[in-house]
Amino acid sequence: MKQTFSIQSLSLKRKIFVAIALVTLIPLILLLFYPYGRHISLPIKIIATIIIFLGWGIIFEVLSSIIRVHHQTRETLEKIGEAPPRVADEVESLESIMGILSSKVKTEFEQLKEFSQRTEELNKEVSKKVFILSTVLQANDLVSKEAPAEEVVQFLMQRLKEITAMPFCCCSLKPNTTDTLSTVAIVGADDSVLEGLIDKYNREIFALQRILLLDKENTHPMLKAWVSELGVKNIAVSPVTSKGRVLGLIMLGNKDDTFTFSDDEVAVLNLLSQNIAIIWEHKKLLIRVEELEMFDYLTGLYNAKFIVKRLDEEIKRAITYQRPCGFLLMEIRNYGEYQRQFGTIEAEKLLKKVSKIFKENVRPVDIVGRTDTNKLVAILIERNKRQSQEIAKNLKEKLMPLFSDKITMYFAVAENPIDGITACEIISAAQSLIGTPGADETS
Repeated sequence: MKQTFSIQSLSLKRKIFVAIALVTLIPLILLLFYPYGRHISLPIKIIATIIIFLGWGIIFEVLSSIIRVHHQTRETLEKIGEAPPRVADEVESLESIMGILSSKVKTEFEQLKEFSQRTEELNKEVSKKVFILSTVLQANDLVSKEAPAEEVVQFLMQRLKEITAMPFCCCSLKPNTTDTLSTVAIVGADDSVLEGLIDKYNREIFALQRILLLDKENTHPMLKAWVSELGVKNIAVSPVTSKGRVLGLIMLGNKDDTFTFSDDEVAVLNLLSQNIAIIWEHKKLLIRVEELEMFDYLTGLYNAKFIVKRLDEEIKRAITYQRPCGFLLMEIRNYGEYQRQFGTIEAEKLLKKVSKIFKENVRPVDIVGRTDTNKLVAILIERNKRQSQEIAKNLKEKLMPLFSDKITMYFAVAENPIDGITACEIISAAQSLIGTPGADETS
């Protein structure tokens, strides 16, 4: 493509060069021609005049551009709060202003760079806080889903290792009411070494009430012996306490010679210690509740633990007063198949109906319970085997019209002392009869 020449497209230096050439060319020609008497025609004079005006026009345009840029830079300088230099020469003033603007831009860029670094640090801190909060929420979610407390503690120890970037991390807790600790989670050390250390300093551990540190800036006489045995150089020990009682401890450590535990690391250690204390106390409460629980959550009947305990008591009473004690066992043989075919909800509804009818067709004095997923039992007070069989027959007649097309039921009875003199013996005797020719079947 052919390019067209334009004065406007030239650089400032070339415009000035062209302007000087134009305003000096014509006078120079006139000076050369006039001494020799040469005649200069009118058209040449007109063209020379036009060329001179054109040169001065270019010069004026260049000067106008410089003055316009000078005014704009002064206004820019005033807008950013800087005082313009007091220089009469526009070009020199423009040079000073550009220097000030350049310095200002450089300063602002450094501040922006510093702000970006600070923002990045804050983002890292926020991410770390979010990760810690997420850890606590996930641990609480695991507890709400009835995950074993040991698994939750192991999860927290793994996250604590990731948060603090420590190669050594462990948690030891009391498994029961005795003052002994058991290692629940450990990373970066030998379990036997840790247990030996805990046994050796058992009294000191249960006297802890605050976090102990051993690093470049903190020392502790007891921890000096600990680091040598654990193979680390820095260690933080946090007691896991509840209501002033020590439930266990958490330890962190590394081998860095110049390391010092930060306030954030101590805060995280303290937070997770409190969280573990809550989880461990929750576990103990669940165990206690299970020990005290008497009823099956689904049917409302007595649970297996209560049935065994009560059956032992009734057997002892029957032996003391020379009276019989019967035991009735009913098993829904295809309950699992029914559950797979119709779903858990329908299976539970059916079991509740069967349990209700089962309980309604024994005496109020008799003790009815559920000992397994598909097994219902009754302790028949002062009933011998024949009487117990009559009760089983009546139950069969009640249940058959309602459930014969859905499930298969087996009945078996046992009596003290013929079939046993303990609860376990009586239950085993009844169970052995299920599915045999001697058992009563409803299908």
